[in-house]
This record gives sequence, C-alpha cells and structure tokens, in this order.
Amino acid sequence: MGKLDGKVVIVTGSSAGIGKTTAALFAQEGASVTIHGRSSESLKKTFELLKSKGVSENKILIIQGLIEEEKTCHDLVNKTVEKFGRIDVLVNNAGIGGKAGLEPTSMENFKYVFDVNLKSVVLITQLAIPYLEKTKGNIVNVSSIAAIKPSNMWPFYHMAKAALDHFGRCYSLLLADKGIRINTLNPGGVDTEFGFKIGMTEEMYERLKTEYSDSNVPLKRFGTSEEMAKVIFFLATDATYVTGANIVADGGTVNFAPMPKLN
Repeated sequence: MGKLDGKVVIVTGSSAGIGKTTAALFAQEGASVTIHGRSSESLKKTFELLKSKGVSENKILIIQGLIEEEKTCHDLVNKTVEKFGRIDVLVNNAGIGGKAGLEPTSMENFKYVFDVNLKSVVLITQLAIPYLEKTKGNIVNVSSIAAIKPSNMWPFYHMAKAALDHFGRCYSLLLADKGIRINTLNPGGVDTEFGFKIGMTEEMYERLKTEYSDSNVPLKRFGTSEEMAKVIFFLATDATYVTGANIVADGGTVNFAPMPKLN
C-alpha cells in the first residue's frame, strides 16, 4: 500500500530533472500521474522509468506540449480528469531561464520567460481549482532562489520567479476557504539538464557547478533532483498545516555571507 493510493497528481515539466524524479516518487507511492514535457523522446524516458519502478501503464497519462501555450494547460487538466476522474495534487514544475539564442534582456525573451514561468502556472492553477476543491487537494510550485537573489545574467528569470513566489502567497489566502493548500519550493543549484536548455555546453556547465559551489554554497555541492522531489512530496502530503510557505533547499546559499580571513 502506497501513501498516495487512489490519488491523482499532475507534474508539469516532468520529462527531465526535478519533475521527472518527482513524478516517479509520487507514482511509486501509489498515485496515478500525468507527466508532461515538450519532447516526446524525453517523455518516453520518463514513462519507461515509471514502468521500471513497477508503475502500471494505466496509471500514467502523457501530455506533450509547450506549457506556454494555453491549449497545453487545458489539456493537462481536462485530460487528467477524463482519464482519472479527479486531481489531488498539482506540481507546477515547468520552468526555463530563457530561450537559447535570444538576447537575455530582449522583450521577446521577457515574454517567453514570463509566459513559461508565471503565466502558465496561473492558468493551470485556475483551471485545476474546481477539482482540487472537491478533493481538498494542494498545489506545489517549484520556484528558485533566483526569486530571492538578483542577478545580471538572467534578470527576467529572477523577476518571474519572484512573482511566482508572491503568487503562491496570495493564492494561499485566496484558496484557504476552499480547503486548498499552496506552497513553494525554492531550490538552489540542482544538478539537472537546466543549463543545457539555455545554451550551455557541458564544459561550461561543469565549470559553473564547480565554481559556484566552491564560492557560494556552504555544503560545497549542487543538490540532486531526488532531494528536491522529497521536499515536494512532503509539502504535498504530510505538511497538512502548511500553506503559503516558501521552503528553501539550497545548501545554505541564500544565508551565506563569506567573511574575509583575518589570520
């Protein structure tokens, strides 16, 4: 018997990284899961991962599509309810730092980053609310410590994630009367494919991980998608009196203020 037997979970951006691992964790605990991504090839890998962990095919729904397109958001909710009859947990995980090839501060990139990281979350949440109210379900948004720490490299990403954090706080108040909780995970550096999606080479990404961890992370390493999935799972299950919260999982990065050596 799993902890989530009979429950239904949607995980956006679950073709790789944190979302993929999260979908697997929820499925292993008995939930029926809707997995989503842009790439059919990557989604197939998530599907095969779930099957390899003993998850029945009839407990998996695949939705392929661009999360910034409204049709994809409607399909995620409508087809989940059509197949499984309910929604208990919505994990808004899909996100992107920017579109490869675009100037980071171009208005085209601004629209893209906000459409993916914020607009899609607001829309799919709105669509899911009637079903979550019936099940007294909950929502977990995956943000970033970029919401807390500014940067001149990907400013629109940091701005969008800051807005996402405040969306979670505002909607926790809006949805409390409906019995729906909403919380946010703010990961620090996590070892996923994220860097490659914004145009980094493998060499660039490895150098970034090493230099960033050595100079900014007290625990001296990036986190893993498994560590993030466990926090998401906690927020969606045992954290029954927690709503409107931001949980920072960053190896101490946000609190780190290096002091000069005086010896």
